[in-house]
Amino acid sequence: MAKDIELKIYMPEKKVFDKKVFRAVLPYDNKTITVLKDRAPTLLSLDMGIIQILDEAYNTIEEWFIADGMADIKNNTCTILTESCFDKNELSLEKAKELNENFSNPFYKWLIEFYEKQEALKKLQKTSKI
Repeated sequence: MAKDIELKIYMPEKKVFDKKVFRAVLPYDNKTITVLKDRAPTLLSLDMGIIQILDEAYNTIEEWFIADGMADIKNNTCTILTESCFDKNELSLEKAKELNENFSNPFYKWLIEFYEKQEALKKLQKTSKI
């Protein structure tokens, strides 16, 4: 299947992401919304959370943390404007703590909680295997 949607993510100072994707899942209204080909034009206020990029088998192939923002969906293009955004592969608990120390805000605190929960889950999985 074709990559049908142009996904663009912008922060005030730069374009962060611009690729054709199969599907994108956005954090919206305390749940998620999936951007599909030929979706009706939509303007959304996004929540703080994770943008998931899916392949044709609906597996997550890429994830981006977003501090909230707006999504404008029309003509098979999803344009996201956000104050802050990070590729999940380029972030860690230590980096989130460092960001929060330099500029404390709710998004960085949310990132710290996310990573702490991930680490606790990993420890729990290890102990349950023993």
